[in-house]
Amino acid sequence: MYGKEEAHNLRILFWTSFGKYIGHNRFASGKKGKWLNYKTGVKDIYFRMDADKRTAKVCIDIQHKDEGIRELFFEQFKEVKTVFEDITGTNEWIWVENYVNNFNKNIHRIYVEIDGVNLYDKNTWAKIFPFFAKYMIALDEFWYEFSDLFKQLEK
Repeated sequence: MYGKEEAHNLRILFWTSFGKYIGHNRFASGKKGKWLNYKTGVKDIYFRMDADKRTAKVCIDIQHKDEGIRELFFEQFKEVKTVFEDITGTNEWIWVENYVNNFNKNIHRIYVEIDGVNLYDKNTWAKIFPFFAKYMIALDEFWYEFSDLFKQLEK
């Protein structure tokens, strides 16, 4: 088991290493940017990566405070679900309405995950990094094509 400071330093090393791993990839628009802080351009829709002692996840979090607007965004994702799954290369996305996040807030979440990995075990990073990269690049490709649908709902 790691001490608090050692675990903190390992998390920093993990995310820094992943940033270098994916850094050479350009966004679907052709621009360079930071994959770790992906900007969707739509308020309260976030693309996130998460890893812990057991799993790694790539998530779409819909966090609008207004439940009706949150539901509207979620329904829009469901409307394009088939294309979304085609672009991302999997139908293993998990669609959760009323997911309670780490801050005890109700959100809607769409995510894909892998088990049997551990952020604190460098030996599993070789499995986590390609997983994150694959799905973040696929989400970016989807978002490049379909973000206008969601931007229209925001207005």
